[in-house]
Amino acid sequence: MMKENTDYKKRELLIECAKREFLEKGYNKASLRNICANAGVTTGAIYFFFKNKEDLFKAIVDEPLNGLKEILIEHFKEDEELAHNISSFEDIDLDHTEISDRLVRYIYGYYDNFLILLTSAENTVYEHCVDELVDLAEKSIPKMMMALGGYTYDEYMTHWMSHITVDAFIHVIKHERDTEVAAKRIRATLNWLVKGWIELALVKEDK
Repeated sequence: MMKENTDYKKRELLIECAKREFLEKGYNKASLRNICANAGVTTGAIYFFFKNKEDLFKAIVDEPLNGLKEILIEHFKEDEELAHNISSFEDIDLDHTEISDRLVRYIYGYYDNFLILLTSAENTVYEHCVDELVDLAEKSIPKMMMALGGYTYDEYMTHWMSHITVDAFIHVIKHERDTEVAAKRIRATLNWLVKGWIELALVKEDK
């Protein structure tokens, strides 16, 4: 049990040192030697816990990213179910404060992890993670249209608005470290974007 605790602490220390290294230098220039030196272990010791630098990077970003995707998928599914029970988008409560605050709390609970994803993922399997998030948002729209009926959507505007929404979060994450300030800014921005999305991306079909 003592060895397990020691190994766990050593692994967590390596991850924390790796976070600092990736944030400072990015993935390509990050040095396993420096990470091990800062953690007070030999360079070879890192391979007891991780296969290589990519595996170490994965240990930092994979779980938070997948958790974020799960929250988004759940939200979009709820929107689709809501669309089944209304006759018009005019009946939808456009206030997205709840999901906005939930996303901010989650992201800022893993702040460094997401900052690494956004600034240091070049040449890793995560370098297109932003496009994946945009794709999740964009793909939710046709499902809602099918559920609601009577509406069509502009593919270009839907893609553009999906990008703008994700980019709004990215801008705040990169420039605002305080969670409460970030929540306030994202809350106002997302509610404004949702209303704009309804106006720009959706078209009521003539009966």
